[in-house]
Amino acid sequence: VYTEEETNLAMTFIQEHKLPMSDLRYALKYVRILHGGEPTENQIPEDSNSQVAMVEPPPFDWDDKENLPVIREL
Repeated sequence: VYTEEETNLAMTFIQEHKLPMSDLRYALKYVRILHGGEPTENQIPEDSNSQVAMVEPPPFDWDDKENLPVIREL
């Protein structure tokens, strides 16, 4: 979680450098690093995708009659 001051500084940085709003997260990180702040406990980890459990899809039954191609009428 970023403080209001960090958010305001990041918004100012974005406006000064004419960056898109999609870069807000990077601007917030830049401001925190620039001012020597430590990441908080509530902050989202950088590689949050690595914490997602990987699963395999179920095997596909090619003989299943319900999975036949659908004919589209135009």
